[in-house]
Amino acid sequence: MTAFRCLVVDDEPLAIGIVVDYLRRMGITGILTAANGVEAFRLLQQQTVDLLFLDIHMPQLTGFDLLKSLPRRPLVVVTTAYRDYAVEGFEWEVLDYLVKPFAFSRFLLTMEKAGRALQAAGEPQPEEKGYIFLKTDRQWTRIPIDSIRYIESLKDYIRVFTTGGNYICHQPLSEITARLPAERFIRVHRSYTLALDKIDQVREHFAYIGAAVIPVSRAHRQELYRHLGR
Repeated sequence: MTAFRCLVVDDEPLAIGIVVDYLRRMGITGILTAANGVEAFRLLQQQTVDLLFLDIHMPQLTGFDLLKSLPRRPLVVVTTAYRDYAVEGFEWEVLDYLVKPFAFSRFLLTMEKAGRALQAAGEPQPEEKGYIFLKTDRQWTRIPIDSIRYIESLKDYIRVFTTGGNYICHQPLSEITARLPAERFIRVHRSYTLALDKIDQVREHFAYIGAAVIPVSRAHRQELYRHLGR
């Protein structure tokens, strides 16, 4: 965790100082700061970070406007004094939502969550094997990657739709998405990950895979279009 590279974005110097202090207490030294969204955008064109601490209500470029402008997003933790942004933050699938002022104990929970997410994302992808194992109904089932059509989140469970049948297992959608080849699978909604080569059509706010009609959220639309245009 001490090797994290973090960017703290806020138009209030005091708020930046609190997050930086918390990070340093944890031994994290790779810390960048930005006083507004425009400065953060420029930094992210030049630097790669693992974790973005992002205020929302900023002049020139709001936090969500910054997220819209990024072709690739790091893990995002919203830090704001406004609870009203929680729903929109959920749509952007932020890792966590910290309402100012937040205590160090609450910050530690966020960092534990970030550690788990980055560990899962950094695990070797199963491309060479061509399959993954899922725990379904008290047994481990081998699923060929080529057979996966799309995956749906069902609160604490996921349903994996394949060409050979459907499987339900107790696993977060973010975790299984991180295990799949990034160039072949894409998250298009907080509840859906799709296999790019199984998409028949994308129209307006929906993707079509066979008879399935799958919503594409505003947060993921442009990224999906970029993948389809390659």
